[in-house]
Formats: sequence, structure tokens, C-alpha cells
Amino acid sequence: MRADEVPPVHERVAGEVRDHFDGDDTGHDTAHAWRVYRLGRRLAERENADFEVVGAAALVHDLHRLRGDGFVHPRETIPEVRRVLADADFPTDGRDAVCHCVAHHEEYDFAETTHLDHEPTAEERVLRDADNLDALGAVGIGRAFTFGAHHGQGMYDPDREVRETYDRRDRDNTVIQHVREKLLRLPEAMETDAGRELAAERAAYVEEFVDRFEAEWRGER
Repeated sequence: MRADEVPPVHERVAGEVRDHFDGDDTGHDTAHAWRVYRLGRRLAERENADFEVVGAAALVHDLHRLRGDGFVHPRETIPEVRRVLADADFPTDGRDAVCHCVAHHEEYDFAETTHLDHEPTAEERVLRDADNLDALGAVGIGRAFTFGAHHGQGMYDPDREVRETYDRRDRDNTVIQHVREKLLRLPEAMETDAGRELAAERAAYVEEFVDRFEAEWRGER
């Protein structure tokens, strides 16, 4: 299979959820899902994970973002994920694995409200790393400002301290604070070798950008 080839089963899954993401302006749109999909393919090859499962999970993992202003837990959309998989004629023996990945893809040890309490599957690790990678690098910076604009967040406040624990429920922080409190901690949360390699390079780019942003804000650059 070519790197850009999409299996028919994944095309069907994508077709079932495409309309759900129309008009999204938070950075969790269809384009994000396809980037996670492509990253998931790269990581799955390295980790010997089942890409049929990872690919489907990547395409449906953010359905919860469309509910309750982003505070709905992914578990709450599992019935909807199951309907999508059934309508797309996804193999029945892989549906539980897809739902497991979706239910657990937003768990981080450094977060206030989530933590890992089980041994993750290879597919779960790949999906989580692929999703987190799309929050880093040049695209990650763009998504951070898109997300912040959607929620009415300011760009930066030099008087705000960076907290050691990330709380996804907090919408009162700034974009740069969010980057420092969450995004630049994502490399430590990576669970695959390939994910760690890519995260290190992407995080270095983000760190350089943030340092430059803060220097320009102070009038030093």
C-alpha cells in the first residue's frame, strides 16, 4: 500500500463523519483527523500496530469535541462511534479496539483531570502519540492560536505564571500559557519510539517560536 493510499474501509468511515466536522473552528476539524491518520500510519508501521484500527480511530477520535464546548469525555461518544463503524461496515472484530483507542486517547499523566490507569494497547499508544504530535511543530502553533481565538483567549500575559499541572477545563489562560503548560509537555507523554523522535524535533521548533514571541513582546527582538 502506498503511503498516500486510503483503504476503502477508512474512506467509508471518513464519509460517515465528514459532515460532523463541517464548520469547526477549534483546530479539531477533518484536516486534523487526516493529519493524525497519516501520522498514525507512520507510527503504526514502526510499532507493529494494527493500522486498520488506528486509522479508523484517527478519523473519529474527536467527535466529543463537537459536544459541550469540548468538555465532553471521549467515552461519552462511544455509542456514536459504534454507529459510525457499523454504518461504514467496519469489521466487527475490530470495533471494540477502535472504541478503546477513542475512549483513552486524551489521557496524560501531567493533566489535572486525566491519567493512565491501565496497560495501553499498541493501537492506543499510536493514536495518542499521533494526536499529540499534531499539537506540536508549525501546525501545532497554528492550531493553538485557532483554538485560543475560538475560546476568546488572549495571546499572552507576561504576569501569568506557568502552572505545573495542566487543567483542560481552564479557558482563562492565554495561548502562550497553554503552549507552555500543555503542548511543550507532550514529548514527555509520548509512548512510542517514533513518537518521541518526532516530538523532540517538533517541540524544539515550538520552544524556539515561544522564546521569540516572548522576546518580541518585551521589545527585545
